[in-house]
Amino acid sequence: MNPTKIVSVLKRMKRNFVATPYLHLAATGTIGLCLLITGCFIILYTNLNDLIEVWQQDIRIVAYIKDGVSDRQRTLLAQTISKLNGVKEVSYTSKDEALTQLRQQMKHRSSLLDGLHTNPLPASFTIDLVESQKNRVNVTLLSRKINEFPEINDVEYAKAWLHRFSGFISFFRLASLVVGLVVFATTVFICSNTIGLTLYAQRDELDIMRLVGATDSFIKAPFYIQNLIQGLLGSLLAITLLFAVYNIFIAKIEAYGALMATWEVRFLSLTEVYELLLIGVVIAWLGSYISLKQFLKS
Repeated sequence: MNPTKIVSVLKRMKRNFVATPYLHLAATGTIGLCLLITGCFIILYTNLNDLIEVWQQDIRIVAYIKDGVSDRQRTLLAQTISKLNGVKEVSYTSKDEALTQLRQQMKHRSSLLDGLHTNPLPASFTIDLVESQKNRVNVTLLSRKINEFPEINDVEYAKAWLHRFSGFISFFRLASLVVGLVVFATTVFICSNTIGLTLYAQRDELDIMRLVGATDSFIKAPFYIQNLIQGLLGSLLAITLLFAVYNIFIAKIEAYGALMATWEVRFLSLTEVYELLLIGVVIAWLGSYISLKQFLKS
């Protein structure tokens, strides 16, 4: 395209915006809203995964020993368990130590235990796992193996919340995908209609340009460029709002020092920022393509 045509395209872009500024602002805002919702889902999903990883670091299996197991049997059992795949360390807690720990946990209500004539608490093994094994599948399999030993009465680990949270994450991933696709399609549709209104407002001018021999590419150029700019601006708007909301959220949860000490809420990575920018541009391009194709066919 020669310089004269470039200048002509830029002038038409300016006229388009001056003629229908609210439509262009609406398209930019719609893209921004779409990407704001998408960005929120990305941040939530990423940080929920991080939170699960933090919680998984504290996963331990507690195996309760049956009464009547001798010291020799207990020692051999501890050695056998420590050799199982995924086991990092096995520590023993006697019945008396378990009662002492319970008193410490109950603090001011520990007097409730004074009336006990016998210690009802069992001795136990606390099994710490290697980092690579701290996930739902491996913990479940290892717990089943340990529970098969005849000296073990019961095995306890965070089974309920592991299954529940893993199921929630899977559901959240699927819901995010569905919502993302719906929001994406809706935004493309709105952008397409917005561009269609702009084309309709300038139909007489565009018809004259076609009659005097203007090519389809020359007619399309200013609309593609201005809508790609809208997509980029909408993406930047969404990222700016996301960052503002993120900082407000961080300020709100700073009071929970213990949580923040083990888990850092992350913003979008640089790659995810680029992906949002790309999505905004793609939405704008698709909206332009659909609307221009329909207009030029008519």
